[in-house]
Amino acid sequence: MSKKRIPHLGLTRREFLERGAVGAAGLSIFGLAACGEEQPAATTQAPTATTAPAAAPTTQPAGAPKTGGILQFAVTDAAPDEVLDPALTEITDDAAIGAALYEGLVRYDANWDVMPVLAESWDAAPDGSEWTFTLREGVKFHNGATLNAEDVGYSIGRNLDEDLGSAVFARMSGSLDKSGIKPIDDRTITFQLKRPDSLFTLAVGARQGHVVPAGTTDFSDGNGTGPFTLVSFDPGRRWEVERNPDYWNSPLPHLDGVRGVAIPEQATKVQSVVSGDSHLGDRMDAALAATVEASPNAKILVAEAQNYLVISMDSSQEPFGDPRVQLAVKLATDREKLLEIAQQGYGSVTSDVPVPADDPFFPSTVGVRTQDIEGAKRLLAEAGHPDGIDLTLYTSDVFGGLVDMAVAFKEVVAPAGIRVEVVKHPAETYWDQVWLVKPMYTSYYNRRHPNEALNLVYVSNATWNEPQYKSQKLDDLVAQGLATTDPEEQQRIYSEALELVANEAGTMIPYFINTLWPAKANLEGIILDPQRSVMFHEAWLA
Repeated sequence: MSKKRIPHLGLTRREFLERGAVGAAGLSIFGLAACGEEQPAATTQAPTATTAPAAAPTTQPAGAPKTGGILQFAVTDAAPDEVLDPALTEITDDAAIGAALYEGLVRYDANWDVMPVLAESWDAAPDGSEWTFTLREGVKFHNGATLNAEDVGYSIGRNLDEDLGSAVFARMSGSLDKSGIKPIDDRTITFQLKRPDSLFTLAVGARQGHVVPAGTTDFSDGNGTGPFTLVSFDPGRRWEVERNPDYWNSPLPHLDGVRGVAIPEQATKVQSVVSGDSHLGDRMDAALAATVEASPNAKILVAEAQNYLVISMDSSQEPFGDPRVQLAVKLATDREKLLEIAQQGYGSVTSDVPVPADDPFFPSTVGVRTQDIEGAKRLLAEAGHPDGIDLTLYTSDVFGGLVDMAVAFKEVVAPAGIRVEVVKHPAETYWDQVWLVKPMYTSYYNRRHPNEALNLVYVSNATWNEPQYKSQKLDDLVAQGLATTDPEEQQRIYSEALELVANEAGTMIPYFINTLWPAKANLEGIILDPQRSVMFHEAWLA
């Protein structure tokens, strides 16, 4: 099974209040009281990236998008064992090419608003135990075959095969068996669930739910319904796609094509945008922002609170089998100082949960932890380490900010007697040789709805269970959260679940970051998507 990692966005407390509380957002997520509506052609499906102020003025093009041109995407988060199987996409590079080639029934934005893609509408039973989707008419795969309900059923069903290794296996299999997938006719499919699931649209909206023709086992041609078709794919090195002339959402895309180029070093990647041939780079170290801001030819695209960084401690490996060691690490961390040193303040601190502190689901009982050196020392002594402890922390340039976080972490926990050796591993093999292998390492995730984040990493059978956390109480809470359509009750349940994670799971999550993407000044229309990393179908070169 391939081993890498993924990474989703959410609703801040401010946005929560501005949007009229959970009830308003809840309808669009649950789909219980309303159906999806048809998406007009060539309209923006999600908020495009915002642009950070630049030191020098940049030209802001006006008027309609221009057609043509090849966009070059410089990406550090790439690996040689990437695949074009959408169920197995896991990192920035294969997520980006997957979004160019494939599509799902729906997708959702940073506020959990669900948008129709291949499904033009959907509705559900009042308790969320059955969902029916109606497909768009006349959508074609790249090979000319017409999309039908059998294709959708096959594609969603693949994620229910545990041996395949899809990251959403735990999420999907908890609610659905293959026997519950019921194609009704060519354009209608019903999912009869094992349990009420008020958030089922978020499950099928994951990129692992992208649709391929029924029976597909060879994904080398990238045969999807997406806005681009495959030209070439050299895993972990480079890829190229070209405009799909028969795309259902005409006149998109605007570009003639997109070329992905792997550049393992952060500084080199940024320079390729500022002064080279690249038009966009994936997430960069915050320390490199000044280089982009100083150039009249470049700008920074900002996704606020899109990602959280993690220091993972595997409880199946020593010394982290003792939960007191894990908690000591959390207490020894000065989160504000870590954020300032490693991220130049681009972000907000949190307390070892996959939601920021201003999120409605954040467990107020935990609060934002402040550094407690004496408490950390006491826990280490109780765990048999009265003279402190030696730890090895693995990290890499695969994602902007991981190395800086690891180096700063070493310094801030030292007063507690936690002696850290930081080992920087090559980006090309990090997800295979370090992630889910070493006892302690850094990783990152996109922000997700709490249910999706908990299913991805923390439930007992999670495919990406970094801390090897097993809790029947947590599993039960996650199921309860899906079963209710009451927003207030759901908020209470997930807050309780997140409190368990903060106190018991071996993941130290110090902060959420505002991710910074270097871009050419003339690049417009990029969508930084919570599931698909980056989408190019509305991009254009001014």
